[in-house]
Amino acid sequence: MRLTTFELPRVIRFGAHNTRRNLPAASASKRGESNFLAQFERAYFAQETSLSGHEFAAGREFGLDGFGRADVLWIAWKKTPDSSDFSALALSKRIHVTAVEAKLKDWRKGLQQASRYRYFANRALLVLPPDTARIALGFLETFRSLNVGLWEFDAATERIIKHTTPRVRRPLNERAREKAIDIIHRHLDLG
Repeated sequence: MRLTTFELPRVIRFGAHNTRRNLPAASASKRGESNFLAQFERAYFAQETSLSGHEFAAGREFGLDGFGRADVLWIAWKKTPDSSDFSALALSKRIHVTAVEAKLKDWRKGLQQASRYRYFANRALLVLPPDTARIALGFLETFRSLNVGLWEFDAATERIIKHTTPRVRRPLNERAREKAIDIIHRHLDLG
């Protein structure tokens, strides 16, 4: 099953350091996780852009010092009749940020990374392929206690299974959120 055509959201390139460059050449050339993430993005963007009354943008490789580097940042805000005010302050009141981490194998590391995103994002998700997700499902209560979503993505069928999805909440650290909103605001031309 392939996705139907949809309008892609604006994609922001935040320009964070590519951590694959830290690996030996043999490891760095493997693109499995990158390909998995690209397929997930396409499916996720199609699903999320179907919401009416919202504006969207997406970011890749969003890094915030001390809080990690999210693979994908999904930014959504409500459309308003007067949407001319997009100052960082006005944006921070209306925007919801979802930070996504994707892993092929090491779900524990992915959970640690995603839990750090809760400091600046309204919700954090870990996306795993079916085989890895089956193992992580044994720790579903841990995901829930950390307010991190556990989603399974089957790249062959482009199907997303949401095992647990946290509610949109206030981030754990208001200063970190303000820094994140400032970075998003500088990269996002909403005028």
